[in-house]
Amino acid sequence: MINRVLIRLKVVQVIYAYYQNGGQGIASAERELARSLDSAYSLYKTLLFIPVAWVRHIRKSVERLRRMNAPHISRREILFSENRFIGQMETNAELDSFIQSSDMGWLFESDWIRNTCAAILESDAMEEYIQNEQFDFEADKDLCRKLYKEFVEDSDELDALLEEQDIYWNGDKELIDSFVIKTIRSFNDGKAAAQPLKSEFKDEEDRRFALDLLRLGIETAPERESAVAANCRRWDPSRLAFLDVIIIQVAMAEMLYFNQIPLKVTLNEYVELAKLLSTPSSGSFVNGMLETIARDLTAQGRLNKEL
Repeated sequence: MINRVLIRLKVVQVIYAYYQNGGQGIASAERELARSLDSAYSLYKTLLFIPVAWVRHIRKSVERLRRMNAPHISRREILFSENRFIGQMETNAELDSFIQSSDMGWLFESDWIRNTCAAILESDAMEEYIQNEQFDFEADKDLCRKLYKEFVEDSDELDALLEEQDIYWNGDKELIDSFVIKTIRSFNDGKAAAQPLKSEFKDEEDRRFALDLLRLGIETAPERESAVAANCRRWDPSRLAFLDVIIIQVAMAEMLYFNQIPLKVTLNEYVELAKLLSTPSSGSFVNGMLETIARDLTAQGRLNKEL
């Protein structure tokens, strides 16, 4: 699940914090990176659990009404409480193991879960589901995907809740949401509790990439200083956005020391990071600086990648 897009983002953030804290102790920066990446994986499983929390909340309502011999129980509540796809998620061995070791009280006790469940029952997605009268696994999965996109992806209230639990989570959520949607799409009816979730890292190479990029990103500071000073004709280097400078520094480390990564990939990834993390003009500035630096490094014989 933790791909190189997320690794680059985390490395830039950790190196930025490293300098903000005085630039002392690379071992401390490595521990911070590990904590940040582990936190992103915890967020992935937490967000994946949210549809299960919805079902459990609505199921309790149905059970309470049945105990009270209520004359009418909403068909929508009954159908959602019996959602086959979310039922499979609820029994998923990996997800259940994570939830058993986590305190999810903050979610179940929140106004957000209660308000969202009420809104789900009245949503257009639920109305379409009812009207289609096709209550199989695939229809249940499609309903879950639509509800996740509507009620989880753009919820300011949920964002605030997540930030209260972990300072890293709010900044990671947009990217992690995409992994959750991919996981929902990957589930099939046949695997039941054994359905695999995304692993924390694709392979050991990606885990190593994270640590190497952090270390080399810090070590590239002197080269970045000279490269930016030499190519910053229209700007005073001391007045540049510091985050832009760090993005350029980490990108230079990747250009110089990771020969297997194409130069265009590196440039595109760090320009997108600048747009995401920094100022509105940062994308074009970082793009221009990196292209100029890449040409200079090529002319010096230090870079043998096609621009």
